[in-house]
Amino acid sequence: MSTAVDILFNSLVLGGVFLIVAIGLNIIYGLSRVMNLAHGSLYAVGAYASVTLMSFGANFFVALVIAPFIVAFIGLVLERTIIAPVRKRSIVYTLILTYGLMFLLDGLIRYIWGNEPRFVKLPLFLQDTLPILGTHYPVYRLATLVIIAATMVALMLFLEKTKTGITLRAASTIPEMVSCLGINMKLVHIGAFVLGCGMAGIAGVVAGPLYSVDPTMGHEMLISSFVVIVIGGLGSLRGAVFAALLIGLVQTLAEFFVTDLAMVIVYMLMAIILAFMPRGLLGEGRFE
Repeated sequence: MSTAVDILFNSLVLGGVFLIVAIGLNIIYGLSRVMNLAHGSLYAVGAYASVTLMSFGANFFVALVIAPFIVAFIGLVLERTIIAPVRKRSIVYTLILTYGLMFLLDGLIRYIWGNEPRFVKLPLFLQDTLPILGTHYPVYRLATLVIIAATMVALMLFLEKTKTGITLRAASTIPEMVSCLGINMKLVHIGAFVLGCGMAGIAGVVAGPLYSVDPTMGHEMLISSFVVIVIGGLGSLRGAVFAALLIGLVQTLAEFFVTDLAMVIVYMLMAIILAFMPRGLLGEGRFE
């Protein structure tokens, strides 16, 4: 029973982190048709920003609030200076551009913070464990589930209940109509990119204490988030939720039973799903 509980909660935590990163990537693609290959690097910047804030005396929860805004601001600068000039060109241009941007950000991370991994020191109460069904599970991992759930609820309320969120949803499916209504699509694109980058920042802060913070941490996360959005369906938020939880469970089970072949099994799952459902589990190109 204790092993089953550990596997269940670990898969939820892993899937939740995948979800936050993939949702940010999906929002950017769904609204701007920009596949941001630098998204994983922005996730790493979020983790390093939280480490820096805590080194100056901020507690974890203050860092959780401030670091995503730092990443979102970086996203704003990148969107205005690098992404916007090539937005109307073929997606190949943005793929190449953001691929180069990924290495630029990785280099800046190494230049500012060095190559040595950093470890996040949590408040004492988050370092404790809690007895659950015969096992002692880390409090921080449970807190991670709460943070991820709160983030997703806040995002859904924003998209469904606010005027800005409704505009973003409409622009993802019928941008021509939104533009005809007099809404500035440039602001929509900026908002989508900044929101997506902020989500990557949240995931970086949350994942920092779970793993070591190092310059290459964004690469593996970028690949995993691509797997999530491909399986779930490009642009589908509900698809991303389902796929993230599925991949989290499959990878956790694979790491427990076969260890070294965990990612191979995940890729095999992706190949099988795409062989029968090329557009992913829940369609393509729209917020649902």
